[in-house]
Amino acid sequence: MPGLFPGARVLETGCGDGKSLLAMAGRGWDIVAIDFSREAVRISSAHHALHGVRFLQADAGAMPFAGETFDSVFLSHILGHIPAKGRSRVASEAGRVLIPGGAIFLRVFSVRDFREGTGILIEPHTFRRGDGILTHYFSEHEVESLFPGLVPVALRTVEWSLRVKGEPLLRSEIMAEFRK
Repeated sequence: MPGLFPGARVLETGCGDGKSLLAMAGRGWDIVAIDFSREAVRISSAHHALHGVRFLQADAGAMPFAGETFDSVFLSHILGHIPAKGRSRVASEAGRVLIPGGAIFLRVFSVRDFREGTGILIEPHTFRRGDGILTHYFSEHEVESLFPGLVPVALRTVEWSLRVKGEPLLRSEIMAEFRK
């Protein structure tokens, strides 16, 4: 987690099961968490450690917030589950609700991840797996191109090995920070 100041207004998009929010808890941030799924909001808001987080069912591609509302926007593994046109809308909305000088923190899977190529091809580097979930795998260039009006402060691919049934498999994730 980045070292944001106490009281920082933080937006967590695609809160899912609340794992990222649990890492944010207790840092003194003013957190709003959104997810398109009512069930995800229900699951996340049930975590007792997340007392004080405000939850809202909302579409990250049409955020119900005024412009320049948040000091930071977290996009942790949300963009990879959205078709191409939607990814651009979410990136644009994240920039819109960010204050000048604010930061977007992004995590997505890289095209080098071992799961890239598995499932039914929907769009280039986007696959629907057996569970019905879309997953898009990014290049660093593609990540940077999603935020044309922002300054990339950090953009890197992080890789590690994981063993499944004794076989080493490459996990690959792109982590980025953009400033307005």
